Amino acid sequence: QGEALAAQYLEARGYRIIDRNWRGGRQGELDLVARDGDEIVAVEVKTRSGTGSGHPFEAITAMKARRLRGLLLTWVREHQEHADGLRIDAIGIVMRAGEPAASIEHLRGIE
Repeated sequence: QGEALAAQYLEARGYRIIDRNWRGGRQGELDLVARDGDEIVAVEVKTRSGTGSGHPFEAITAMKARRLRGLLLTWVREHQEHADGLRIDAIGIVMRAGEPAASIEHLRGIE
């Protein structure tokens, strides 16, 4: 559900989603791959039901950001996409029970 909300959020801001849940073998997975103008953006989506176990962004370490960068490079090579730039973004979603809407935060260029 979090990834669907993130995709809607991005599309409402002019991004074009070009891939979802792409697996790069043992390297891991890219939640969303999108175009933002002339850039290709890998978007890591972290969803929580509250902040009791920390803010969603706390789960994205420097090591994870580097791994996402490698995955994005592999994705670009495999799909033969051309772009003026590559970027890693993060979207943190907190969905609290009883609240009508989720809280969505977007960090551009986390690496």
